[in-house]
Amino acid sequence: MTTRIESLVLDRRAGGAPPSPHGYPLVGALPRMLPDAPRFCTRMMLEYNDLVRLDLGFGSIYLVTLPDHIHHVMVANHDNYWKGDVFERTRFLFGNGLVVNEGESWRRQRHLMQPAFAHRRVAALLPIMAGVVQQRLAAWEAPSAAGQPLEIGREMMSLTLGIIVKTMFSLSIDERELAVMSHCFNTALEQITIRMATYFLPEWFPLPHKRACREAVATLDAMVYRIIKERRESGQDVDDLLGMLLAARDEATGEGMTDLEIRDEVMVTLFGGYEATADALTWTWHLLDEHPAVDETMREEVASVLGGRPPTFEEITRLTYTAQVAQESMRLYPPFWFYNRTARSEDEIGGYRIPAGAQILICPYATHRHPDFWKVPEAFHPERFEPSQVAGRPRHAYVPFGTGQRMCVGRHLAMLELQLILAMVAQRYHPRLAPGCFVVPKVGTSLRAKGGMWMIPDRV
Repeated sequence: MTTRIESLVLDRRAGGAPPSPHGYPLVGALPRMLPDAPRFCTRMMLEYNDLVRLDLGFGSIYLVTLPDHIHHVMVANHDNYWKGDVFERTRFLFGNGLVVNEGESWRRQRHLMQPAFAHRRVAALLPIMAGVVQQRLAAWEAPSAAGQPLEIGREMMSLTLGIIVKTMFSLSIDERELAVMSHCFNTALEQITIRMATYFLPEWFPLPHKRACREAVATLDAMVYRIIKERRESGQDVDDLLGMLLAARDEATGEGMTDLEIRDEVMVTLFGGYEATADALTWTWHLLDEHPAVDETMREEVASVLGGRPPTFEEITRLTYTAQVAQESMRLYPPFWFYNRTARSEDEIGGYRIPAGAQILICPYATHRHPDFWKVPEAFHPERFEPSQVAGRPRHAYVPFGTGQRMCVGRHLAMLELQLILAMVAQRYHPRLAPGCFVVPKVGTSLRAKGGMWMIPDRV
């Protein structure tokens, strides 16, 4: 009698199909996956420790969680795997921006965008970012004194949006404008979650909240195009991210970026520097509240290095434990818990045949919990990111910013922002979970807490 392991080996040798869990008629594994997709993917990884084919009724997806397989799809054979039909559903917001763009057009845009996130420029943005944080934290004084809880996710989004607007446009927008922009962006991001989950439906299908989304994107477009127009007409050479995009020139043709191209990259940058960073910060405050010893160690480092001052760039680089806290938080709650790819042509992963057109689901949430690479995976241990421990793990066991040529162009800015905000908040406040607030992850394109993360900002 052939065992399951022997059957898997035979399938590999024959270039056959990868293992697949038993499912229900017509809907396959969909009912098991829908309630908590990240946890389901983790269970599949632990059960099979292999590539897994999931039948979801409307079609199959290939679940990729092992570092070697991630390396194959995202690095070694990346030309065969494009963003595909799932990411095509985000064009209503991102247009042809870097997150969606492909081929030579993507390479040109990436080349034009890269200088905006260079080390020197990121360092120069730090005082601007620190000023936004100081202003925002001053607004916490009254609720702190009253013991009033804040929805920390909303606070982090307001903070990161204020930072990205200031660093991108050199603008200080008032609370009303910030609220309008935040509302419009959240409406669009909610639509992205719906559209990505229903990528197999035709464009004309009447999805919920479509009209509200169109109005929200139109409002965002009007704001962005107005700022671009005013900057072009002023002729000012402003040293911010928008200034870099306006000044960028193609080396071969000497041409700059059109208003449409700049608009698309602005939307992508807002998305990466706003939602993802805020989500990472929100989960970090929750984890620090749950782990007082880690919280105390981070605060001791912040006090020792900064002495109560706003940090300089050199001081930020010395907050090594604070960086490890952020990295470990993104291991447990990656801002992007999945990446989609579509196979252009037939391929082989781990000895299994991948047909042309196959949908690939890479799940960092699961990979970051593989027990072969992470001891006690569900525990919160920032020390995992000490250099000696990092050197002992496969490169692709940790991929919060993606990997390969499509790794997030703004990852260094994101890490700087995370360390800065963690340090400056810790200097003044100690966020604690409000009584009666139970934290349950809500799964969409990102991971958030159902009903919000309500925390009381105790004064230090």
